Amino acid sequence: MNVRAALAWLGLAAVFLGNGGDAHAQTSPIDSVSPVFQGDSAKAAAIRAVEAGKLPQDTGSFQRDDSLLLKQKRRGPYVGLSAGISFADNSAKSLFAAYMNAEAAADSARIVQSQDPVQIFAPVGLVLGIPVFPYLDVWFRTEHFWSRVNGLTQRGNASPREFWYVAQGHLAGVGARYLVPVSLLSVTGKPGLYAAYTHFWNFGPTGLKSPTGDLKAETDPAGAGYEVQLGYQQDYDKRFTLTGGLSFASLTFASKSSWRSILPNAPDERAEWTLQALRFSVQGVYQIGK
Repeated sequence: MNVRAALAWLGLAAVFLGNGGDAHAQTSPIDSVSPVFQGDSAKAAAIRAVEAGKLPQDTGSFQRDDSLLLKQKRRGPYVGLSAGISFADNSAKSLFAAYMNAEAAADSARIVQSQDPVQIFAPVGLVLGIPVFPYLDVWFRTEHFWSRVNGLTQRGNASPREFWYVAQGHLAGVGARYLVPVSLLSVTGKPGLYAAYTHFWNFGPTGLKSPTGDLKAETDPAGAGYEVQLGYQQDYDKRFTLTGGLSFASLTFASKSSWRSILPNAPDERAEWTLQALRFSVQGVYQIGK
């Protein structure tokens, strides 16, 4: 062996010993890239470990204790109060306006304030809900409202004459609330969308009143109408929470009496009227039995 060959072998031995005896201790491609890609590689390795069954599936961020589905399954019965604001079209408004116009013409008076064509009232009531499935509740509701519409006429400089009528209602209803599936509810695990339907029956002093008479609505076994609501619930895991949303309601009432029981110049036929309303409502509910 010549001197050059001996020096070459000594150089290889020095490199081997300098690397701790590991011929593979060279810098890997992953170690040479930026920390961002190193983190991605670590995440990919964790995912592969879970898929291979080497790690439990509830490790770290793969299982959320506050998941919306778990909250829905833990829901219990709830009770609460409901309040809102309603903008309604009363089908009887034209009869009351016609009576005011006729009286103004007879008195040679002018109309200084027309009766508002939109009847505004604030329905309030009770709510009782019972979850029957993770996505479905059955609920029972009551609703009570009272609304007065005014109009004024004036003859010369005399005191104004007031023409008013009142619509009032006392309702009880049963319905269902459907919670939109988790995949569409939320990405935060907190608020959730729902759709609800309530069918109402009237009871108590439901009807119309004016200075010239009143009408009492009869209770129809088929019901007085319905409400459809789209809304959200603030949280499914708290004892006390708020829910609410926008709704449309259609309520029809009928009386055994004639329209002339409330308006002298009205048609002599059985009185029947409808309230169709757009609403915004809020329910404060307390969950029990959790």
